[in-house]
Amino acid sequence: MNYKQFLAAATCVGAAVTSPAALASTIQATYTSAANFGNGAVGYDTGYLAPNPNSPTSGVNIYIGGDSFTSSNTSYGFSSTGQFNAWCVDIYHWMANSYNYTVGTPGDLAAMLSSLRPGADTGTNRVNQLIQLANEVYGSLSSLTDSAAFQLAVWEITYGTPGSNGIYQINSSDVGFNVGSNTAGAAIVEANGWLTNLNTAAITGNYRLTFLNDGTDAATQDVVVFSRAIPEPASLALLGLGFAGLVSVRRKPA
Repeated sequence: MNYKQFLAAATCVGAAVTSPAALASTIQATYTSAANFGNGAVGYDTGYLAPNPNSPTSGVNIYIGGDSFTSSNTSYGFSSTGQFNAWCVDIYHWMANSYNYTVGTPGDLAAMLSSLRPGADTGTNRVNQLIQLANEVYGSLSSLTDSAAFQLAVWEITYGTPGSNGIYQINSSDVGFNVGSNTAGAAIVEANGWLTNLNTAAITGNYRLTFLNDGTDAATQDVVVFSRAIPEPASLALLGLGFAGLVSVRRKPA
């Protein structure tokens, strides 16, 4: 979501966050609206959560949902149309309206999360669960509630504390990530349903995670982008051979 206060436009990335500085690939991106799934911005839900850019313990009222960005750099798969949706993975800073983001990998995000949340779960497992979440539900997102639910689930996976069964659930008591009673009720129910079924739900897509971060500047919100994964050329060649084999079989005389 555009981690915005009710009366001010801004975004998040933790002061304690140190993203890899060695990455050279960048993209200039500008925030334009709430997430757009093809029919215009769906808007934001509202809520009260902690931690947040104002306090590591007390809550703050915010808008909840994905963000839509535009960029003139269309060289990346996720930015090829000039527009993409992004999701906050940093609950410590507000977002700048325009920024030259470093384009990072799932491993870069895993390293950041391992540093911020040591012990509760590994950063690698958190990132794997983010990708699994996207593979199961991302293609079905279409509404304001879906957008808020997906953002809440992303925050829970990245900052929450998993239960003894390894399942993440959004609640009002987890010190890693918690919400107030006035927070997007329908979105919480939807998000917790996704999280409960994360290891058993059907896979509906194949998504790639890209980590857009501000390096060590702590000047804007770190976000992730989910885009359809394109098979490698070798995989496409094998797929073509498979289809060719099917055609050959179909042409054999009865």
